[in-house]
Amino acid sequence: MSASAKDNQTGRLWVEEGEAKVGPVATVAPVAPIDKTYAFAVPDELADRLEPGQRVRVPMGRKGRVMDGFCVDVQTLPWTSTLRFVDSLVDARSFLTTELLQLGRWIARYYACPLGRTLNALVPQAVRAQAGFRSVRRARLVVSPTEIAREHRLGAKQQAVVDALSKATGPVEVERLLDDTGSSSATLRSTVAHGWVTLEKTKEPLAAPDFDQPRHEPDFELNDEQVKALSRIRRAIDVGAFRVTLLYGVSGSGKTEVYIRAMRQVVEAGHQVIMLVPEIALTTQLVHRLASRFADVAVIHSGLTGVARSLTWEAIATGAKKVVIGTRSAVFAPCPDVGLIVIDEEQESSFKNLQAPRFHVRDVAIKRAQLASIPVILGSATPSLESWVNCDRTDHYERIILPDRVRSLPLPRVHVVDMRDEYRLLGRFAVLSRLMDEKLTATLDRGEQAVLLINRRGHASLLFCPNCKLRLECPSCHTLLVFHSATGQAKCHYCRHRVNVPDVCPDPSCRSPLVAFGAGTQRVEAVLGKRFPSARVHRVDSDTMLSESRYRQLIHDFEARKIDIAVGTQMIAKGLDFPFVSFVGVLSADVAVASPDFRADERLFQLITQVAGRAGRRDVPGEVVVQSMAPNTPALQAAVRHDFVQFATAELQIRRKLRLPPHARLVRFVLAGTKDADVRREAEALADRVRQAIESTAAPNADTLGPQPCPLLRLRGQYRHDLLLRTADAGTMGQLLDHLRANKLLAPKVQSFIIDVDPVSLA
Repeated sequence: MSASAKDNQTGRLWVEEGEAKVGPVATVAPVAPIDKTYAFAVPDELADRLEPGQRVRVPMGRKGRVMDGFCVDVQTLPWTSTLRFVDSLVDARSFLTTELLQLGRWIARYYACPLGRTLNALVPQAVRAQAGFRSVRRARLVVSPTEIAREHRLGAKQQAVVDALSKATGPVEVERLLDDTGSSSATLRSTVAHGWVTLEKTKEPLAAPDFDQPRHEPDFELNDEQVKALSRIRRAIDVGAFRVTLLYGVSGSGKTEVYIRAMRQVVEAGHQVIMLVPEIALTTQLVHRLASRFADVAVIHSGLTGVARSLTWEAIATGAKKVVIGTRSAVFAPCPDVGLIVIDEEQESSFKNLQAPRFHVRDVAIKRAQLASIPVILGSATPSLESWVNCDRTDHYERIILPDRVRSLPLPRVHVVDMRDEYRLLGRFAVLSRLMDEKLTATLDRGEQAVLLINRRGHASLLFCPNCKLRLECPSCHTLLVFHSATGQAKCHYCRHRVNVPDVCPDPSCRSPLVAFGAGTQRVEAVLGKRFPSARVHRVDSDTMLSESRYRQLIHDFEARKIDIAVGTQMIAKGLDFPFVSFVGVLSADVAVASPDFRADERLFQLITQVAGRAGRRDVPGEVVVQSMAPNTPALQAAVRHDFVQFATAELQIRRKLRLPPHARLVRFVLAGTKDADVRREAEALADRVRQAIESTAAPNADTLGPQPCPLLRLRGQYRHDLLLRTADAGTMGQLLDHLRANKLLAPKVQSFIIDVDPVSLA
């Protein structure tokens, strides 16, 4: 056998002992739960076409089963071991820039996810499939007309084709060529067969969705605080270096206008901007406002069709779209020249991706900005405690405060109603307290608008039998079924199991009438309809807002004052700006603190502050009524006073004492399976391995919490237990995860295993 030869049966490149083969070698990360990369030889026919970021087909395992993977590197190297060849290309080109590849590597390591799966999440499937692209054929003349005429006698149609191509400055689209010359496809094929003409095939996108609107520039001036904030942000932009600015301002303080003017500076300098928002509802209103202030706006969110997503992606990649606004996936927008990233409502838990890789958009955006050496703006009226603390202990963070509303408008007055007193007085559960009823009546009498928040969908949160105490529960989850009056069904909001609600207790020995307890958006809507029959009430939750067009219509109707009362879940609590909303009501504020999660008080403060900020944003004064069974909760009292600093100071003292984020880092391991005893046993074994790893690596200030049953023990038919790894800092956490992964210590024998780095929920 020669020094190197290919075995046609196995597809391997063999190398004689002591000899080295030099050639292109691709490093490939399989799109599979395989936590490593592999080297493959690149065959000659692919050597000039393969580049990092492309998907390839490679043989894996003993039997050489071909599977998809991402090429993450190509180098010309000597090797002395046996290599298999790359089988074929999946993508004609790479959809990942060098910067995004680097970002993908960081995400894979930090969030402990296989690199192939991570890269697969960076580019939507519709983009890889080039949905919305059309195949275009172009003809090019490769032999001069004089030479053709000297050796051949052309027909009239052939001559017309040759003449048209000779006069063109470049390749001509085939359809246009045939139309202009009156020729047929057969004529063109004959010129190709003679070698006079070549055909070039390309895929070209249709026009990307257009969000541009007539220009509209507001006629107000920035106040002194906004001017100072913008000046500091512009200095960071001018320096052209990585920096994180936390723009903390009360609701209505004009943060969005500061964003827009900073973004304009970047766009006018020829760069692109990415603006990230947590909810599709927020996207709808922001898109209209940005589209009236900027040309070339692109939008990315989960409601886009595959074609729209693909065409928008391409327009961003070519630089045609200068302003990108979107939800989670927009953080991976393929901007060739991004100059600024803005993250609105940076504290939102919806920025956390709930499927592997379980990344947090805010942190990924900050890492992307660091790689690109550009500034980041984090905006919020209720910053995350992580960002707040970073401003005090990290050099590249700075905090800018907008303490007052624009035009010195007052913050809304907040009233808290103790619903225990209401129950004692009325002798029953009341959806609307007397004070909320009074304020709503006055609001409607003045012709103004109201927003009511109840963070539960459905009609009632509990269906039970008062006689035998039976409760309707989901057979697959450790949770209660929620009654939806619109369908007459009880639903599980986790696994979507649903049943028709019986009139009587399903226990054959009881058969007493069932009682619905608690309130959801449907019940509040029904109560409002009876109490205020002439009011136009609109319900806003995930059961009604099923598409982007529904959101657009809602916003249009609210701005046009076709809606008097909007009642909904937390999707109406943030970001929306309506000038005639003077009253906000919060029903069942205690829902936010009902979960066994150390962030419960932080979420309560954020939710109350955010929804209260919807009231009194123009000349109409605002009032807020919060109904609670625990009105003295410190987080609620701080929200009533609009005092974030007081809340943060008190909460951070508790977190420091308990060694909880942001004073520590957590990794949550969640194990699930159909047999509780098996899952519990595997969780204990995993905990032992993690503790041994802490000891063997001498990781400072690292320990474990648990294992223990998850608060939601049974979900979708599987029992769940979790284990928390706690470290003092991100560096120690990363080193421990690297050790655990490298030594294959994170492979419990269960049906489902989740690694959640920096979890935002412990449910």
